[in-house]
Amino acid sequence: MKLTGHKKVHIAPMGYEIDRIELAIKQIGADRVYLIKNPEESKQGILYLNELKQRIPKLIPPEELKIMECPIWDFQKTMSLLCELVRREKSAGNFVYINLSSGSKLSAVAGTLASLMYGATPYYVRAAEYNIEFPETKNGDIKGVTSGIKEILQIPVYAIEPPADNLIRALVVLFEKGGRIKQKEYIIALEDKELLKDVTSGSGRRKEVTKKGYARAKRQYFEKLEEKELIIKKGKGRSSFIEITKEGENTFQTFKDVVEVKQLD
Repeated sequence: MKLTGHKKVHIAPMGYEIDRIELAIKQIGADRVYLIKNPEESKQGILYLNELKQRIPKLIPPEELKIMECPIWDFQKTMSLLCELVRREKSAGNFVYINLSSGSKLSAVAGTLASLMYGATPYYVRAAEYNIEFPETKNGDIKGVTSGIKEILQIPVYAIEPPADNLIRALVVLFEKGGRIKQKEYIIALEDKELLKDVTSGSGRRKEVTKKGYARAKRQYFEKLEEKELIIKKGKGRSSFIEITKEGENTFQTFKDVVEVKQLD
């Protein structure tokens, strides 16, 4: 990533909007822009994308316009992508802005949550006019759902904690084991992934989890994951099973790529 150090980065999920994206970028200023489009974009949507691909490079270096694809009606994937982009850019020392008014209501909710978790600045653009007949594409004149802008409203944010990286990595291990594993095998797998230390004795097939190892795994992972209802423990004693819950699967799918950002930096 070449663009580092207090640069302005905009993330704009796409809908039938032109001015709410272009004029906001122009007014706030930008060094990089991510446009997020639907993989199966409509013919009209492609017209809007092509128009923005003509306009935005006049405001930023052309190579800094990044076109990303994400199913716009899949909240989990939208949330995952936004969190990943925010964390990646923030880790590079850049300022990140998320346009809550350019896409769907679903993307606005995801953008708000991503901002709260990872410190982006969400904003909403008030339109100057709402075009009753839209989208207008006649004679090459591209007009969005709205025209012009009245003002850009910065949305106040109140920090909320995303799932801890180590807990997400523990869910990754569990998911890779099929989502259900004996407690002993899970602890050994966590140690193999360097998520736990000094929890076993012996080697190979004779490897055993020590009493302190069970206590450490319980304290560092199992209690926290159970409290958040990301896993459920079935059975009793050391032969019990650990199973990922539906909430755990959703959390894993949403944040697994976000965790990878930190590993790459």
